[in-house]
Amino acid sequence: MDLRYDKDVISKLEIIWNFMKLDQEIRPCDIIMGCGCNNTNIPVRCWELFQEGYGQKILFAGGLGKITSQKFDKSEAEIYRDIALENDVSDDDILLEMKSTNTGDNFRFSRSIFKENHVRSVLIVHNTISERRTLATAQALVSSIKFIITSPRETFDVYLKQLQSDLSYFEREVSLVVGDIQRMIIYPQFGWQVEVFVPPEVIDAYCFLRDKGFNKYIYSSQDILDLIHKKHIHLGCAPNLFS
Repeated sequence: MDLRYDKDVISKLEIIWNFMKLDQEIRPCDIIMGCGCNNTNIPVRCWELFQEGYGQKILFAGGLGKITSQKFDKSEAEIYRDIALENDVSDDDILLEMKSTNTGDNFRFSRSIFKENHVRSVLIVHNTISERRTLATAQALVSSIKFIITSPRETFDVYLKQLQSDLSYFEREVSLVVGDIQRMIIYPQFGWQVEVFVPPEVIDAYCFLRDKGFNKYIYSSQDILDLIHKKHIHLGCAPNLFS
């Protein structure tokens, strides 16, 4: 079934979009950090911010993740660097982290880079619909640094039009968004993100989209039990967050 133009699906997706985007006021930081994914508008936005004086260097973080491993022939960080170089950023102004395969690892593996470069503040650039979760991840994993987050300029209508260009792309991207909401509720209990209040209407949107079949990237009940056993913790989430 093609759900790209289903009004209820679009409405629920927009609820999540509005929750996830932060629209933070940006200001100059020690470095600009582009988090790797399949969005090549991110390095372009990093370049724009660098040209405007919002950072002394650009750090591109990302190896190959579950999506880009099927799309890129080299690491996300290297792809981003090449785009920045094409826009006349000097190679000397670019730092690379090329091992990470997820957002958490972007920050775990960048700790040494932050330390070596005496970084105290970071302006993160990621997808608009990833802003809230990415910031919560950064704050949990590198609490000594001040983080601000922004994204390439786009509206929900532009984002939706891009998704609707291809059915498989739409299904994949909405499934990723659904997975992100579940992680925002689960991950703080493992120390992987700071705790963020997720409003009931966002939980409702998550459940609706999950039950519509956008469930490829959510944890199953058994996955959760395995994590609980491994971490020896009590997970106090509502059962309807799982498949």
